[in-house]
Amino acid sequence: MKTKVARRHQITIPEEIRKMAKIAVGDILDISYKHGKIQVEKIDENWDKVMKETRGAWRKHPVFKEMDDAVEIVNWMRGKK
Repeated sequence: MKTKVARRHQITIPEEIRKMAKIAVGDILDISYKHGKIQVEKIDENWDKVMKETRGAWRKHPVFKEMDDAVEIVNWMRGKK
């Protein structure tokens, strides 16, 4: 699905995508840029708390120790870069 960058560099998330992702006015979205791609992810209320509590939990794992957080680990396991 395509969208256009408007004035002030804003974009509109198409209605179909908003409905599938259950995005509503006031929701918090995390936007990042990794490996040449812009990623937008809806943040649940407790997500930041969980990320802070689990940061560094995998430091002794032979593969995951180099990854920043659980999101990066899940993306790696799904084959996403």
